[in-house]
Amino acid sequence: MSTHGRSRGAEQRRDEDADPAILRESHSWRILSDNVAVKRMDRSSFIHHEMAIPVGIRPFFNLETMVVGEKRQVILTHGVIEYLAYFEMLIEKNPRTRLVWKSDLQNLIQDRFPAWTVFFKTHAESDDTAPEMKIKKTRSPSKFLLFFEEEKRSSRSLELLKIYSREELKDTFQITDANIRNGIHIPKDTSSVWLFLTEERSPDGISFRTHFDGQVLQLEGQFKGKIGGLITNHESEGNEIVVLYRRKKRDPGFRYVGRFSYHTHTAGQFIGDLTRFILYPLDVVPEGTGDLIAAGSSFGSKGRSSDTCKEQDPLIRIRTIRSHGTNCAVCGFCFAEKYGTYGEGSIEIHCPDPVLKGGRDQENGCVPICQNCHRMIHKADPMLTIEELKKIIR
Repeated sequence: MSTHGRSRGAEQRRDEDADPAILRESHSWRILSDNVAVKRMDRSSFIHHEMAIPVGIRPFFNLETMVVGEKRQVILTHGVIEYLAYFEMLIEKNPRTRLVWKSDLQNLIQDRFPAWTVFFKTHAESDDTAPEMKIKKTRSPSKFLLFFEEEKRSSRSLELLKIYSREELKDTFQITDANIRNGIHIPKDTSSVWLFLTEERSPDGISFRTHFDGQVLQLEGQFKGKIGGLITNHESEGNEIVVLYRRKKRDPGFRYVGRFSYHTHTAGQFIGDLTRFILYPLDVVPEGTGDLIAAGSSFGSKGRSSDTCKEQDPLIRIRTIRSHGTNCAVCGFCFAEKYGTYGEGSIEIHCPDPVLKGGRDQENGCVPICQNCHRMIHKADPMLTIEELKKIIR
């Protein structure tokens, strides 16, 4: 993100020096064709769920006849989801037109671009590197299609659970610098942080100590300065964490075990002490035989109940832990308190019947629960509730 503001000059029309792909340009808007307009998003887009429509852009939306105080309802469609919005001409000394949407679309924008959301909370000026929103007309004058500028994610070019050598990764991503030999690498022109992790280390290999059981990644390392921040701040900075994992140093390559989300860390007390990180996977779950499988492929697979699969959904797991922590909701058991560092981050997730049967508020309906309590809840038919099991153990 640059620190300088975008030039907000007067409206421009296409001339001999203008980009031939642009029919009209005004402020942070570009009209690419009779049916497509592009808006460079700014503070209003991220914080105030609206965007101003300059006078020169109004004809694209057929707003020339709008009067002060008027509102026109429209539908903005992104993917298969429709969002209600409206055009409005405000009652001001110098009337201005704006497009306003509701909180559901605002949440989508902020979730898609968390780093820019944080940036514009403290910066009022526009930025030339901010993402763009593309608006496309449909046959209906009150319906428009929305498209957002894609962040470059290296995970989209990697095959889940495939083994890669560093040389293969260098060729695939055209990497020329030697930093790929390090434990942490940031591929050029991507919004990704790669972690190269080896579980078994030689006696003098103290940079990383790791263990991943399919549900919790425990990582110890000598992280200094900005290196640790690449992990702890990855979401606010708009980066994904990509984990390439091997059991032993002599293994032929690293298995891509998916994207991960930072949960917490504990810094060492003294200089030279290792910092411990807890991360949760977004793409894989334990298969039950000591191996890993893609999260989606486990749902409804043979030998697995739909209840168990839903409770192993990585996103539901992460959201539940962020909301409720890792203590058992029934008995209060804490793995970290009982087993020390070996138990950090460990917990199962239980979702009650309404959630398992397709309830909409999944992450708020689910709770963390220890293995013993979880088995007892599912043993009963019908399944026990959290409060019923609490009464039994009192």
